[in-house]
Amino acid sequence: MQMLNRVEQIFTQEPERKVYIASAEDTILAKLEWYRLGGEVSEREWRDVVGVVQVQGERLNRDYLYIMAAELGVVDLLEKVLNETG
Repeated sequence: MQMLNRVEQIFTQEPERKVYIASAEDTILAKLEWYRLGGEVSEREWRDVVGVVQVQGERLNRDYLYIMAAELGVVDLLEKVLNETG
């Protein structure tokens, strides 16, 4: 799932090499799913999610987040983190 919305980054210029990284949205969703599956006790997973949301802010594709969160069964956690981070 994490690479559905991947982001292309140039790794080197000469010769040009590109890598793909997971989008912020997919990172958030994966960590929310891991948090849920782990019994919602991992402070590390939660802090990571909060950090990504705070750094990305308005750049996050919230429509995508809600659609995928519904599929993963973590909409409640998504709403919690969005409310917590403002």
